[in-house]
Amino acid sequence: MQLRPSVAHHAFDRAAFDALRARVGTGALDPAANRLPQAPTPLTRPPIDLRDGAAAAARTELGLAALRAGKVAVLVLNGGMATRFGGGAKGVVPVVEGNPRTSFLAIKLAEVRERAKDCGGSIPVVLMHSFATEAASVAHVEALDWAGVAAPSRLWFSQSIMPRVLPDGTPLASLPEAQAFDDQTLYAAPGHGDTLGRLVGSGVLAQLRERGVEHILVSNVDNVGASLDPLVLGAHLQAVREGAAVSVEVVRRIAGDAGGCVAELPGGRPAIIEGFRLPQGTDLADYPHFNTNTLWLVAAAMDRSFDLSWFAVRKQIAWPGGGQREVVQFEQLIGQVTEFVPTAFLDVDRDTRFLPIKTREDLAAARPRLESFARAVGLAP
Repeated sequence: MQLRPSVAHHAFDRAAFDALRARVGTGALDPAANRLPQAPTPLTRPPIDLRDGAAAAARTELGLAALRAGKVAVLVLNGGMATRFGGGAKGVVPVVEGNPRTSFLAIKLAEVRERAKDCGGSIPVVLMHSFATEAASVAHVEALDWAGVAAPSRLWFSQSIMPRVLPDGTPLASLPEAQAFDDQTLYAAPGHGDTLGRLVGSGVLAQLRERGVEHILVSNVDNVGASLDPLVLGAHLQAVREGAAVSVEVVRRIAGDAGGCVAELPGGRPAIIEGFRLPQGTDLADYPHFNTNTLWLVAAAMDRSFDLSWFAVRKQIAWPGGGQREVVQFEQLIGQVTEFVPTAFLDVDRDTRFLPIKTREDLAAARPRLESFARAVGLAP
C-alpha cells in the first residue's frame, strides 16, 4: 500500500507492515502472545547506587572531562502521537502558563546550552520527532532559535510511520471511508523502539561519530530532570570501562508505579522488561527498581541493526463520524536493546532525575518543580 503524500516523506517498512498485519489477522499477535512464558529473575547484581557520595567526586570529574572533550551528545525523544495534551505536540507546551519560551523542548535545549557554556565544549543535541509532532515542533524550536544551542550542534530526524489496522488486519487506509480520515487516524508512530534504526538510517549517528561523539544521552521530552549531569555521565563511563554498551537510569519503585521492571532474562542477561510482557500475576514487589526510559548509549555499539520485537498494541480511538473503535498499531521498544548488548543500571535520585509528565493533570501537579527547571536555565524569572 502507498502512504498519503502528506506523510510519504517518512520512512516506512512496507514488507514488515505486510507481515505484521497478516500475523494480526491470524491471532499470532494477540496481547497474550506478548507475555514471557515465566516471570524473569530479579537482578542478582543490584544497580549502581549513585546516591552513595563516596565515588561522586571521581565520577563527576570523569563526566566533566568527557563533556569538555566533546564526546557526548543528547537525543530527545519528541515522537509519539500528540494525543495526551489535547491533540498537540507535548514538547511545545509551556510549563509556565502564558510563556511559550518555557516549553519542554525549550528547557531540554537550554539545559544543553548551559552545560556546553559551563564546560567550554561542544554538545550536539538531536531531536527525534514523529509525523504527528514534526511540523509543530520544528516551527517551535526555530522560533526559539533552538534556545541558544549553537547552530552546528542542532540536528533532528523523524520516526518512521506505520499504518493502523483493524483487529482482523485490514488497513484503515483501505476502508471505503478512509478519504475522510485524517493522518493521525490512519497512521501511528511505531513506539520509541525505532529510534535506533532511524538514528542510523537518517545519517545522524554517522554525523555525531564524525565529530567525535562517543556517548549519547537519550531521554523523553517530558522528563526535564534527565539532563547532562556529569556525575551520572561519569558512572556510565565507569560502567563502559567494565564492558557495558548501555547504561539505564532506574529509580526505586514506589506505590503507584505502573509499567515494567529491570530483571534477568533466561541466560542471566539483565534487561528492561515492560509491564505488558510480564506474565499475569507477576508481583512487582519482587523487582524494586523502575525503568525511567533514560539511557546512556555507546555510539559505536549502536551503529548496527537490532532485531527488536514488534508488538501489536490495541487502542480505542475516536472514530470519524462518532463513537469509538478498536484499532491495532505496531510498536517497538527502545529498552529492548538491553536484551542485545551488555547493560548497566544506575540507581539515580528520583526527585532530581525522574519527572515524567504524561497528562495535563501531571503538568498541573508538577508545575512548581517544572518552573524551577525553567528558572535554572534562564527561561523564566
